[in-house]
Amino acid sequence: MKPALLHGLVCLVVFYGVSLEASAEDTTRCRSGRLVRVGMMVDEIVARCGEPKSRTGEDVPIRARTAAGGTTVIGTTRVERWTYERGQGQFDAVFTFEDGKLVDIELLVDP
Repeated sequence: MKPALLHGLVCLVVFYGVSLEASAEDTTRCRSGRLVRVGMMVDEIVARCGEPKSRTGEDVPIRARTAAGGTTVIGTTRVERWTYERGQGQFDAVFTFEDGKLVDIELLVDP
């Protein structure tokens, strides 16, 4: 194989490896094997993954800067954390939703 071609293939493999690693925290698979990604809504997640093992939720204040430089509460947003078992040999996943939209996926390394 010619060195230039080999170099090009190595660069391509490295590029795709970096791309997949960068997006890994934005997607995961449920126990069903179906893919979920940040940005999906609660009903889409339930349709793909079913009901979670556990849920917690809280109303979190939304703050804004005042003209004087302080902050004031202008409303609240609902934040829920759902824990899913993903199957044999897979770490559990915690899905964080804000106002019904998936905003974060975290894999639990230690149960």
